[in-house]
Amino acid sequence: MSSLWTDLPRPIFTLAPMEDVTDTVFRRLVRSWSHRWGASGPAVMFSEFTRVDAAIRSTPEKCDGRLRFDDYERPLVAQIWGTNPREFELGAQALEALGFDGIDINMGCPAWKVRKSGACSALIANRNLAAELIASCRRGSSLPLSVKTRIGITVPETEEWCGFLLDQGVDAITLHGRVADQMSEDWADWREVRRVVELRDRCGAPTAIFGNGDVGSLEHARRLVEQTGADGVMIGRGIFFDPLLFARESAAPPPLWEEMPLPERVSYLAEHMREYHREWQGRRSFEVLKKFFRNYFLPADSREQEILNTLYTVGTPGKAIALLREQAGLVDSDEVYLPEEEELPEDLFGDNHELHRRDTAVGEW
Repeated sequence: MSSLWTDLPRPIFTLAPMEDVTDTVFRRLVRSWSHRWGASGPAVMFSEFTRVDAAIRSTPEKCDGRLRFDDYERPLVAQIWGTNPREFELGAQALEALGFDGIDINMGCPAWKVRKSGACSALIANRNLAAELIASCRRGSSLPLSVKTRIGITVPETEEWCGFLLDQGVDAITLHGRVADQMSEDWADWREVRRVVELRDRCGAPTAIFGNGDVGSLEHARRLVEQTGADGVMIGRGIFFDPLLFARESAAPPPLWEEMPLPERVSYLAEHMREYHREWQGRRSFEVLKKFFRNYFLPADSREQEILNTLYTVGTPGKAIALLREQAGLVDSDEVYLPEEEELPEDLFGDNHELHRRDTAVGEW
């Protein structure tokens, strides 16, 4: 049967769903920056980590901020989380009506606030509920259905857990090679990804298998595909070390990020600020954008770190752009209005924003 995950040429490299990171603005920029250098960009992109009830409330005319998208971002998969089977059925219906190309259920987020509600990685220990949520999505939508998960909660139980998911007939599994208790500590174990590929092949399931965790480049991703036999790799935090990571599949790729002059690097940051303001117009806090800042400055360069530390103290995009011109050599000609005073954001992100608040660390779940 034809599906998003069966039709794409292998290997498939995707951009991971990341809370307060992979919004519609950043996804469009990743695609645009790739095109600028002659590359196609990620084969698939994902929405931010979105609670299923936010999907239910969303319509094509007015949707939750995490579910806003443009056709330029396709193929695009919505990632949802929760524990209520009926909500998953209704949420799947809503996501298909919104025009997404697939649905991904998060069964891997290790954050304790989420786990204690019984959602995400807690589902590894509640397989009856996990099966209900998958079946509910199937009842609500005919879209391709995938699961992103981990190898266990406290200790690896990869074969038992992923064997169970294969039995549910999901179209794709993305496996992060850590247990939930590890959070982002230690190294992801890609031997577990190979174990699931072998299990999939033995049982003859059509499910696509993706690995995730600690991937720093497309070259690294290709080696991992060769070593594990996976259909592809989901890349998350690697794009923070190299915002042009997906542009490097081009026949004429950009210079290495660390070799690019500071004015050129911060021109990408300035573009991000401008597009962020164009999209959100103050309805999403400028503070959210600050977790991107360090990606554009070299950690070993003391002068660049001084500029970065000053940039963190700035409260508006207009002042940030002015600082980049003055201290980082930014040269740009875009005169779009950027506010100089604080603008209070209107809440486009539901009633439970505390679970989606900005943290210094970037979650790759």
